[in-house]
Amino acid sequence: MRVTLPFLGSLALLHRVSAQCQEVIPAQYAGTPFTNSLKTNHALSNITFFKIRDPSGQHICTSDASSDFSLLNYISLNSTGKRLQNNEIKRLVIVVSGAQADAWAYHKDMINALQAMKDSSITTDNVAILAPYFPNDNHAGTGFPYNSAGTTPNAKYPSPALVWYGSDWGGGANNQYPPRLKTVSAYDVLDQLIQYYANTAIFPNIKQIVVSGHSMGAQMLHRYAAVGKTRAQLGVTVPVSIYIGNPSSETRFTSDRPLSTGKCSSTFNDWREGLDKYSAYGAAHGGELTYNAELIAQGGDAVLANYRGKTVAHGRGILDRGDYSEGLCAPYTTGKDRHERFFKFLEKWPPLCPDPAADGCHTVDFVSTTHNNKEMFTSPAGWARLFRDNFNGDNSKAYDFGYPRHSEVDDPYPDPAQAGAPLTSTDTNTYAGGKTHRGCFTDVDNAQSVATLTVVGYSGNLNTRTYCANTCTQKGYTIAGLRDSTCYCGNSLGSQTVRVVTSSCYNKCPGDSSLCGTTNRLSILSSVDV
Repeated sequence: MRVTLPFLGSLALLHRVSAQCQEVIPAQYAGTPFTNSLKTNHALSNITFFKIRDPSGQHICTSDASSDFSLLNYISLNSTGKRLQNNEIKRLVIVVSGAQADAWAYHKDMINALQAMKDSSITTDNVAILAPYFPNDNHAGTGFPYNSAGTTPNAKYPSPALVWYGSDWGGGANNQYPPRLKTVSAYDVLDQLIQYYANTAIFPNIKQIVVSGHSMGAQMLHRYAAVGKTRAQLGVTVPVSIYIGNPSSETRFTSDRPLSTGKCSSTFNDWREGLDKYSAYGAAHGGELTYNAELIAQGGDAVLANYRGKTVAHGRGILDRGDYSEGLCAPYTTGKDRHERFFKFLEKWPPLCPDPAADGCHTVDFVSTTHNNKEMFTSPAGWARLFRDNFNGDNSKAYDFGYPRHSEVDDPYPDPAQAGAPLTSTDTNTYAGGKTHRGCFTDVDNAQSVATLTVVGYSGNLNTRTYCANTCTQKGYTIAGLRDSTCYCGNSLGSQTVRVVTSSCYNKCPGDSSLCGTTNRLSILSSVDV
């Protein structure tokens, strides 16, 4: 345990204390094993335990039972089913699971993605794949020991297993168990994994570390990119990139929001959606969140600069129109679903790649899939970001994947072969009354309470952009709005109406193949500025 000595106290006593204290050194295969009934569902997947050091420094000795934190990981084996030797590893891919904390499933999917690439030079013999396990109370008795007869928290949760409350790990919260000391942020876990594998004295041929996640895992990593420590702060020289696939929301760096905040005016900017109340996040179940608190104290500009200094690969499944907001209203102030929120984030903070060979390059890849981590990982974009970019330490990086693009700001590392390609859903037609397509706009939804257009001009199977424009022009209106079979008319838009990415209006009109908005969204044609 930690000993506080009087000022100018006995040097001999200090030497005796130091001799009795062997510091905790984070390491794979060194964590304390604990009983579990978890499965491995890939032949090359193996359960290991990683020793975690108390980041608060309160307990630094292995001889102190309070200092024993153990993280269960899934780690890949080589093609012969044996442990990779340290000098064989050229790349580490960390993959963070979705909200179900099913690390075993994501580990399997990442190994399968590597094997499906069929590249004889990049294989399970030189790429280590690691999936950290972030369990919660639902996993008690299966993922970690639980003694229902225990009369104290320590008796109920007797093991050194790190456990979090619910999905709070997605926001970097401190551990809930072991109950004796709640000081380990989920971000500290990622830091220590990176620091260990970036140690070239242990892994002499390591060239790149990729920290990847999909869905809730991607939410975690977007926040980690924002507040996570820099390579310099971690003492790491090996390049580190962060792959963020289909998160349901992103952290905002300012308190303004693109959509109305009226339905959650007091909470919309709380951490994880914003930067307020950072230290209180998860405190009811773990300790106060102090991870990199110095950065948070400097404000949003500093957090944004930290985020932009990371190497980040954004992966967007363009058919993913789903939503998982955990009962929160805050995400709806930035868009109605994953797709819309993603583009509203890019619109506010356009991604940049000033130097593809240096830290701070952000890429944006579009994949034609839904909310599907397997298809994201096994796409050409996934293979590039997860396995191929900088594989040999030569700073190689693929251009952005997926054309046509969706906005003016979503192509930070453009493919020269695609120069001049039009945006998706481009409509250059002029309709009745001089109306032209102005894009996709919000209507009444979980954020907006004021209708965009109130006059119904037509409803039926003849509805098209042409038909609706004619109808509204004949009725004397300058604006036409389409949602499926309904045509709305007006001369001004509602006070809370906001333009969103055009591809947020994706339903075909019943009368032809033109696009007629979608639920809570209108395709707008207008002869006046809107």
